Amino acid sequence: MQDILTIIQSVGFPIAVAIAMFVMLQNEQKAHREETEKLNETITDLKITFNSSITDQERSITEAINNNTLVIQKLLDKLEDAK
Repeated sequence: MQDILTIIQSVGFPIAVAIAMFVMLQNEQKAHREETEKLNETITDLKITFNSSITDQERSITEAINNNTLVIQKLLDKLEDAK
C-alpha cells in the first residue's frame, strides 16, 4: 500500500490511474483469452460427438433398410413360388 501511495505522490494521480487501468485491462484480456479457449474446446468436443452420433444413426438406418430389403425380397420370392 505504501508503494501505491508513493507512486501517487511522485507521478501524480492520473498516471497512477492509467497504470491501474492498464493492469486491469491486461487481466481482463487474459481472462477473455482463457474463456475463448475453453469455448473453442467445448465446441470441438460437441462437433466430434455430433458427427459420431450422425455416423451411428446413418449406420443404423442403412442396416434397417438392408434388413427391410431382404424381408421384401423373401416375401416376393414366396409370392412367386405360390403362383
